[in-house]
Amino acid sequence: MAGRDLHWLTITEASKLLQSRQVSATEILEDTLEWVKKTDPVTRNFAYLAEKEAREEAKRADEEIGRGHYRGPLHGVPYTVKALISVAGAPMAWNSKVYAEWSPKKDAEVVRRMRNAGGVLLGKEHTQEVAWGVPTPPTRNPWDGRSVTGGSSGGSGSSVAAGQGMASWGTDCGCSVRNPSALNGCAGMRVTQGRVPASGVVPLSLTMDTVGPLARTVRDLGLMLNGVAGYDSDDHFSVDVPTMDFTAKLGRDVKGMKLGVPKEYFFDHMEPAVKRLIEDGIGQLEKLGMEVREVKFPHVKYTAGTFIGIVVAESAANHDEWLNERAAELGIDVRNFTELGNLLLAKDYIRSNQIRTLIRQDFLDAFRNVDVIVTPTVAATAKPPKDHPIFIKVQYPDGFSEDVIWAYCRFTMPMSLASTPCCIVPCGFSDDGMPTALQIAAKPYEEATALQVGFAYEQSTDWHRKRPSIG
Repeated sequence: MAGRDLHWLTITEASKLLQSRQVSATEILEDTLEWVKKTDPVTRNFAYLAEKEAREEAKRADEEIGRGHYRGPLHGVPYTVKALISVAGAPMAWNSKVYAEWSPKKDAEVVRRMRNAGGVLLGKEHTQEVAWGVPTPPTRNPWDGRSVTGGSSGGSGSSVAAGQGMASWGTDCGCSVRNPSALNGCAGMRVTQGRVPASGVVPLSLTMDTVGPLARTVRDLGLMLNGVAGYDSDDHFSVDVPTMDFTAKLGRDVKGMKLGVPKEYFFDHMEPAVKRLIEDGIGQLEKLGMEVREVKFPHVKYTAGTFIGIVVAESAANHDEWLNERAAELGIDVRNFTELGNLLLAKDYIRSNQIRTLIRQDFLDAFRNVDVIVTPTVAATAKPPKDHPIFIKVQYPDGFSEDVIWAYCRFTMPMSLASTPCCIVPCGFSDDGMPTALQIAAKPYEEATALQVGFAYEQSTDWHRKRPSIG
């Protein structure tokens, strides 16, 4: 099967071929490497291409599968990781001059578990500097080759959509797995904090960061989670709760399930085509038999200030040494945010956490009456950089304008504050030919429910089968 666009296979498709030995891990890898070399001059996603190491891992996978030692659906599958996830011996600059010389000696736990599952690490993808932002230079969106990719897991979202690896591990604090999934047209998952190990992953916010998968289908998200989820004693935020088969509910009928849709906040200031696609997506879930109910979030209007009050303070603490010694080497956006963190008072941080508790309670109250909550992921589609590679304004027909960091994070931050798992599933293309997606949130630790609904929607449409015409 060599030469048959193996790089476009999903994990589900590839695993069947690998297990039955109809194709080898080496064939898939070589086809993918050839495609990466052809297309990455356009997308510019790779911070590090682990070509030599990947060939060794693919060869080992073929030998093991040949001996009948098939480890599971991730065995022989090429994947990537976000640049801030440690890979032993690989550079860890995460798009910042101040970290340019750092190379960790140990794999992050998520990488270690992927190796144990037989995954083939293709390389590391660019992130926004220290994960603080959404354009993620120098990456580009594969759907037009010029727009931003979202962030901060922008390289991960673009690479999955572009066929440069079947899946990727990113991180999500306020939006960073979810908006790259939406803007690049792939599936993504923010998990409940503590569900996936974060040791060996450099945080933006200690109390809000999560590690999550991006893939081409919802089932593939579940397979990725099956391979790595579980308690990690080296991760101080890891939660020792029973793991699950994240694919167990896929294919179950959603008829009769209750779908919550908020009327306030989540549909304010949107591009009309994006709003229409989200409403169509909700309508499709209703056609599948879900009962749509309105849900209310009295405190969600305080999201932006609450999020900033927590994350900029924690980010300033994380990077305090560099702010004192090498601030001029940080990008202007990162420096602005972290210096703002130095100006916040302890009472500002405490008050933000108090409001976070209220927002979390709003979600828990809503989940007493619904199984999932469905909202837009982003307010606008991906835009090309303009005057500055970081600051890009989005203008809406109602006269409201905002920077893309808010356009791409405004609808995802409340779920971060509430620590609810969210499945992102493509739901169509705007008038400019760029993708967008539904955000499906479930109760904490009920990732399988969000995946169930996402899978039901995905299988009733064909958006996940679309491929960008790059290369």
